[in-house]
Amino acid sequence: MKFILNTVRKVDNDQTKEIGLGNFSDLEEKLAVIFMNNDDMQKTNLSINSNVEVSSEFGNVIVKMKADENLPSGVVSMPVSIWSNQITGVIKNDLKFKNINVSISSTVDKILSIEELIQKIREG
Repeated sequence: MKFILNTVRKVDNDQTKEIGLGNFSDLEEKLAVIFMNNDDMQKTNLSINSNVEVSSEFGNVIVKMKADENLPSGVVSMPVSIWSNQITGVIKNDLKFKNINVSISSTVDKILSIEELIQKIREG
């Protein structure tokens, strides 16, 4: 199903806080996530804590589904991170990190660790 994605900074999902107070697995738990309201989850047969593939014109990434009732229908959000950077991009020298058209689907694929993502980026 198609959604509009906005990357955001949330106090509970801030990468500076997580790296300062935790480790790489803490980063993945707090930042490799996407937020959607419960009504949209029901419409798409997605469930909380399931892995989903998020795809945009810039790329794709596997993250964990989380609920956020403050989001309007049709809109999803992700914390600013290396995971959300996989589906953001540049258009005409402008960074595109808001109002990105994405599709979201359930997957059995695993979430890549920060080390695996860095390796994937290095390999191109």
